[in-house]
Amino acid sequence: MQQPAGALRERGALWYFRGVRSVPPVLEDPAAPLEERIVAARALGELDPRPGTFLAIPAGQFWRGSDPPEGEPPEQPRLRARTAAFEIGLVPVTVGEFAEFVQRGYQERALWCDAGWEWRERNRVDRPRFWDDEAWRAYLGPNQPLVGASWYEADAYARFAGARLPTEAEWERAARGEDARRYPWGEEWDPARAAARGGPRHTLPVGCFPSGRSPHGLLDAAGNVWEWVTDSFDPELHRKLLGLGARQAAPAPALRVARGGAWNAHPPQLRCANRNAWPADARYSNIGFRLAR
Repeated sequence: MQQPAGALRERGALWYFRGVRSVPPVLEDPAAPLEERIVAARALGELDPRPGTFLAIPAGQFWRGSDPPEGEPPEQPRLRARTAAFEIGLVPVTVGEFAEFVQRGYQERALWCDAGWEWRERNRVDRPRFWDDEAWRAYLGPNQPLVGASWYEADAYARFAGARLPTEAEWERAARGEDARRYPWGEEWDPARAAARGGPRHTLPVGCFPSGRSPHGLLDAAGNVWEWVTDSFDPELHRKLLGLGARQAAPAPALRVARGGAWNAHPPQLRCANRNAWPADARYSNIGFRLAR
């Protein structure tokens, strides 16, 4: 990660093309019917080469958040932010990737934060919610995003995988680039670019929307699943970063941020600047995560 920014950017592009070289052409064709792309993605299944691929993001500045009347108070006002160089997953962590963690990661104390281990022990958790549940088969394809995992499980899995959850700033920069765009693809909502409310009522295999790719190459940064990040949620964060007075007290630190919207979310929730949060033990069918390092 000590290379110049240009080299890092080139390196990220090379990783990207190397990672998808065996993906069927239909999955890279925005003009192909969505149904055909879904069929092709399901056929890839556990052989999908995109899970586990990381993209390199160079150090740099970007516009974070929104100015009124755009968005909601927790994402206001807009501010200039910076991240160090980092790497982030091309796609969210999949069911197939998580399977090894189910086999042995739940029992490895060293992988868990203190609060997470206490929660796991108290609730006797040894797998994600919905795992191997026939009633939830529509969510459990090997290259569909893992759902039903709490923030604690996502955090532990990240250690298991030799990675971490992205910070909220890293996630937003990777999703929207440096030009303050609303969505990963640009300014205007387009239902053909993301899995959102009005489409299939469950998750889809990762990477079914090639035209929804972000400026840094991320797939599914809008829609499919909300994505846990490492940060606790503070609705006054932007005001504090700008040295402005807080308007309300911060919630309990157990409330964790999730970004990106999901298959059942409305278009405004899929904006790159939108901030959402749930308790760290939330395990829903619309929350997943991607890794960083």
